[in-house]
Amino acid sequence: MANRRVLTLTAATVTVVANMIGTGVFTTTGFMAQTGAGGGDILMAWTLGGLIALCGALCYGEVGANLPHSGGEYYYLSRLIHPSLGFISGTVSVVVGFAAPIAASAIAMNAYLATVIPRWPVGGMAALVVVALAILHAREVHIGSRFQTFITATKIALIVLFIAAVLLAFPKGTHGDLTELHSSYLISSPFAVVLVFVSFAYAGWNAAAYIASELKNPQLTLPRSLLLGTVIVMVLYFLLNLSFLLVVPAKELSGVEEVGYRVASTLWGARVGGIVSMLIALTLLCPVSSMMMVGPRIAEAMARDGFLPSFLSKLNHRHVPARAIALQAGIAAIIALTFSFDTLLIYIGFTLNIFAALTVFSLFRLRSENRSRVKICIGYPVTPLIFLIFTIWMTVWSIQSAPKAAIAGVLTLTSGFILYFLRAKQARLATDVVD
Repeated sequence: MANRRVLTLTAATVTVVANMIGTGVFTTTGFMAQTGAGGGDILMAWTLGGLIALCGALCYGEVGANLPHSGGEYYYLSRLIHPSLGFISGTVSVVVGFAAPIAASAIAMNAYLATVIPRWPVGGMAALVVVALAILHAREVHIGSRFQTFITATKIALIVLFIAAVLLAFPKGTHGDLTELHSSYLISSPFAVVLVFVSFAYAGWNAAAYIASELKNPQLTLPRSLLLGTVIVMVLYFLLNLSFLLVVPAKELSGVEEVGYRVASTLWGARVGGIVSMLIALTLLCPVSSMMMVGPRIAEAMARDGFLPSFLSKLNHRHVPARAIALQAGIAAIIALTFSFDTLLIYIGFTLNIFAALTVFSLFRLRSENRSRVKICIGYPVTPLIFLIFTIWMTVWSIQSAPKAAIAGVLTLTSGFILYFLRAKQARLATDVVD
C-alpha cells in the first residue's frame, strides 16, 4: 500500500487553524451580547474558551500521539472506552461535527455576500460552494493541502490587517465597558450558553487528530500541531473581538449576525463595510475547505471497520477517499439548503462537547493502563479535569437555557445508540449464518 504519510507540521497546523477560524468568530459575538453579556464579559468568554480548548488540545495530543490513526473520537473511543461510543461519535461527527459546520460556514459566507449583492441566493450558493470544494479535495491530498495552506495564510493576513486597521483608526483612551466584569453574570446560565457559542467558534482545535494516518511522524507532529494551532487562534480571537467591541458597544451588537460588516460600516462607512464583507466571505472558504478535507476520514475509518458501507473506505488512484468526500458534501449541501444558520449553533456545540469530554476522559484510562508511551499532557490530571468540569457545566446549563437544542442533541445520541445495536445485531446474525 502506498505511503499516505505526506503531511508536515505546517500542513497539520494549518488544518487546525483553518478548522478553528471559521463562522463562529465572525457571527457569535452578536448572539453573546443578546444574552446580556457586556464587553468585558465577552472578552472573558473568549479567553476562557481558549484556555479550555488548550486543555483539550493537550489531552488530545497525548491520546493521538499514542494512537496515531485517522478517525479522531471514533478511533479513540472505540479503542479506549467501548465500540458503541466510537460508533456513535463517528456517526454524529459525520453529520454534526462536519456536515453541519460545513453548511453553517457556507451559509455565513454567503450571508456576508448578501450584504453586498442584493437578492443573493444564500442557501443555493452555499450548496454550490460545498460541491466545488469537495471536487477539489477529491482529486489529491497535495492539491487540497496546498489550497488549504494558501487560503489559511490569506485568511490570517486579512484578519491581522483588519485588527491593525481598527486599532490604528480608533481613538485612544476609549474603552467602553471592556474592563467591566459582572460576577453575577459570569456564574449564570446565560454565560454557560455564551461558552457554548465560544466552544463552537473554537471547534476544530482537534482537527489534526482526524488525519493522523496522513501525518509524517505523527507522534510529534500531531500534538505540536494541536497546541500551536490553538495558541495562534486564541490570540487572533481575542484581538479580533477587542477590535469589534472598541468600535461598536456590546449592546449595539446584540443579535447582529454579520458583526464584521457592522463594525467596518460604523468605522469606515457602508462602501468599505461592503468590501470587508467580501473579504470575510473569502476567509470563510477556509473552514469549508478544511472540514471537507478532514471530515470524510471518519466515514473512511468507520467503513474500514465495517460500521459503514465498505465502498466508503475505498481510495481513488491518488489515495484519496473520494466517495467519503462525496457523502460528506451531499449531507452538507442538503443542510445548507434546508436550515438557517442560527438553528445550528447550540445544537452543534452541545452535541460535540459531549464527545470531546468523553475523549478527554479516555486519557485517564490510557494512563491507568500504562499505554501512554508518549506523555504530552502538561499538568495531568488537573488539565483534563479542568476541561471536563467546564464542559459538564456548559452542558447542564445549556439544557436549561436552550432545551430544544439539547433535546435535538439527545435524540441524535439516542439514534446513534439504536443504529449501533442494530448494526451489532446484524453482525451477530451474519456470524451465526457463517457458523
